[in-house]
Amino acid sequence: MIDHPGFVLEHCRRNCGKSAQDWSLLHQQLEQMLKNLDLLSHLKQKFPVIHYHHLPKISIAGCPNACSQPQIKDIGLTGFLMPKLTEARCTGCQACCRSCQEGALSWQGELEFEPTKCIGCGDCVRSCPTGKILPGESGWTLHLGGRLGRHPQLARLSREKLQTSELPRIIGRILEDYIDNGLPQERLTHFLDRRPHL
Repeated sequence: MIDHPGFVLEHCRRNCGKSAQDWSLLHQQLEQMLKNLDLLSHLKQKFPVIHYHHLPKISIAGCPNACSQPQIKDIGLTGFLMPKLTEARCTGCQACCRSCQEGALSWQGELEFEPTKCIGCGDCVRSCPTGKILPGESGWTLHLGGRLGRHPQLARLSREKLQTSELPRIIGRILEDYIDNGLPQERLTHFLDRRPHL
């Protein structure tokens, strides 16, 4: 048995230069929401003995590099920042092209952008010295049902383009559904497998 508040809430490192979204406020809001749900008392009703793998795990990653491993957590959040090309003069320095590991930006006598290749890391935005590339659409993606263990699986994409203000309510509803409708000894990840519409 473990002595724990009934959940695991993880995040990537603070003050990371790669961060596409500031996760600090979101972390505070989620932590308070999780404490208010009193998950531990509900888990005690589901499991005779609570082990670490029974705890709902939530991870916040400020960018698609996903250092906090949201892909293998029950609930994973990943920040994104899309570039917006402006009418500002491009000097052709190609700093953005060199920064883009996805090949979404290229130089063919002028700057070209292929949005289907962009994962929203924001590296090009940070590298542009001229204002040709500015911050565009930004927010969070939500993944559900990741796990390791005997039958590991990556979390499935649930929703995209979410804003910080929406997430505590959305995640709170998911956890309330688990509390109310999860089976005895059913972990959150397995519950989410049964509820693919979430």
